[in-house]
Amino acid sequence: MAIKANIQLLTDYLRQLNIDIQANNVILLYEGEVNHNTIKVLLITLEHRFKKSTLSRIVQKKIFNVLVECIQNIEKHTATLITENNEFCKRGSILIIEKPNEIVIFSGNLVDQEQKKYLLQKKLQLQDKNKQQLRSMYKQQLIEGTINHKGGAGLGFIDMARKTNNQIDFYFFGTNSDFNFFVNRIIINKIIYESVNNSSKNR
Repeated sequence: MAIKANIQLLTDYLRQLNIDIQANNVILLYEGEVNHNTIKVLLITLEHRFKKSTLSRIVQKKIFNVLVECIQNIEKHTATLITENNEFCKRGSILIIEKPNEIVIFSGNLVDQEQKKYLLQKKLQLQDKNKQQLRSMYKQQLIEGTINHKGGAGLGFIDMARKTNNQIDFYFFGTNSDFNFFVNRIIINKIIYESVNNSSKNR
């Protein structure tokens, strides 16, 4: 179902989570239409930002991977909007900030009640799962999973959980309509991966 464009900004909802963007180093902030071209543009932008960054290659790779998954999830699980020109579009938001010990990636998009139900099921599925359990879930989904009507096999959130030691949070905020604004927060621990990277170099 498509609805008339109602611009929802991730930064507005982050205030409710007591996230002070200005207090952290913003690596990337994007609010706008989401499609396959968005991935290309944001990855190129990230690549340029990383040229001046001190982040290790392993952490940069984690960020790249999670960013792609976030955008793909927005494409699959967001309400379709109708613009003032009566064109259909999907909007989403991406924010990547750097803290002293971690990278925090936020994605945000508008979801209907069916999409919210699906996402809550994913949250419950991932809750308290350790690395081994996530690996088993991923393999099982690869073998038994079927392609859903959104064109996905349900691997995106499981894969992000695997890549980040399951440091994923889901938030839903009510709007003035029957839709919710969904915020996904993913944490990449810099210390863990930089320690692993340094250990590998010293061998």
